[in-house]
Amino acid sequence: MRASIPLLSALTLGLTACAGGAHLRRADLVGTTWREVCPAPEIATAYVLLRPDGLMAWSYEHPDSVRVDTVHSWAVEDGALLLKWNLGSATSRYPAGPTPRRLEADSSTFCLGERPWLDRVR
Repeated sequence: MRASIPLLSALTLGLTACAGGAHLRRADLVGTTWREVCPAPEIATAYVLLRPDGLMAWSYEHPDSVRVDTVHSWAVEDGALLLKWNLGSATSRYPAGPTPRRLEADSSTFCLGERPWLDRVR
């Protein structure tokens, strides 16, 4: 009986390590529209549509007025959504969170201080 306790502890530790955090999947994000908000007043709120070709359509006005530029793109890397503005000169990384309709950035190169977040529009 004594030998089974370390085995049980090892199995529990292994299962916990394997479970890890939630990961975003590209297939689940294609075609979705989000509102990206940076708390800094000088950074405009943007609406973004994640297109199947990896480009990001965007608008500062409304989610129905998004347009595509070839300089803005998106990807899923290591289970997190990466938005790349201006050929990647400005980026934000959004890991999966507790609610799938709101993602909070864990890093951003343009929104300094408080980090940006995404709210799913559709």
